[in-house]
Formats: sequence, structure tokens, C-alpha cells
Amino acid sequence: MTKTITSAEFGCDLNEFLQKYKYQPTLTAKLDNVEMTRFTQTLVNEIVLWKIDRFVQLTDELLAEIENVKTLSHGKHRDAEFLIHSLLKIRGVDLAMASTILRFRNPTVFQIIDRHAYRAVYGSKLPLYSTSPPMKKIGVYFDYLDELIRLCATRNLEFGTVDRILYQFDKDTNGKLD
Repeated sequence: MTKTITSAEFGCDLNEFLQKYKYQPTLTAKLDNVEMTRFTQTLVNEIVLWKIDRFVQLTDELLAEIENVKTLSHGKHRDAEFLIHSLLKIRGVDLAMASTILRFRNPTVFQIIDRHAYRAVYGSKLPLYSTSPPMKKIGVYFDYLDELIRLCATRNLEFGTVDRILYQFDKDTNGKLD
């Protein structure tokens, strides 16, 4: 077993480690220069996202593609396959985050997939991991959306809010996740 070295015990210049620091570089640079900026909820949100390593930087092109999904019609979610694949390539974006972004852009086409909502629909654990291939994630998501369309039709539910219904249903009915 190797002994842990503390910073006080380290025999070289600790400042060399600052050159290696690459944590959220764009946002870190922005937040390092907020001394004269008024603290707003938006700024606090950015700080929180920085701390939990969930800040996502999207290109202008990707933002434009997200904007374009608002023109999709109900049931046409498969037309966004390329966009979802592009989102999944972004550091900090997995399927739950990608589906959330798309849901808020066009809730008549997209709904959030998360572990509670998935379990409420299928009665089983969401079969994906962060290491699952993007095409598998997209396939699971599209099948899930197809199933939500069927569920809404048979149970007289509004598609635009079914993710919230399923989330709360699962928490109240099935309890905590494993």
C-alpha cells in the first residue's frame, strides 16, 4: 500500500499543478472574472453547474438544430436521430439530459426519459449506462416515445405532460430506485 502524500509534504512547487488544471475551462474562465458582475439566478445556476460538473457547452450549429425541432409534428421523433446523436457526443450530455433539452423545445414530440418514467412504463430498470453505445440509447428512447404515444392514446393522457405523470406515479407507487 502506498502512503498518501499531503500537499505540505510534497517536495516540489505546487504551482505546477495549476498548469494541469483543465476543469470546465470555458466556464471556469468566465466565472473567474465575475468580481464586478451582479449575482443573478443565472450566474448562480452557472456556478452550481460548474461545481457539479454538469455545465454543457453547445455549438451555435447544435443550438440551431435544437431550435429546428420545434417544427416537428407529434410522432415524428425519429426525424431527430442525427440531432440526438450529436447531443450525446457532448461532454455532460447523456440521454436523460438530451431528452430534457428536446422536451422543453417541443413537448408535443419529445418527453423526458429517466429511470422513474421508464420503470413506470415497462416495470423494469432502464437498460442503459453511460457507456452504452449512442445508437442503443437512441433506439431505447425512440421505443420509449412510441410506447408513450400508445399509452397516452389508451389512457387518455396528454402527451405533453406524460413524463411528469409517469415520474410522480413511479415515485409514489414504486418508491425509491435501486
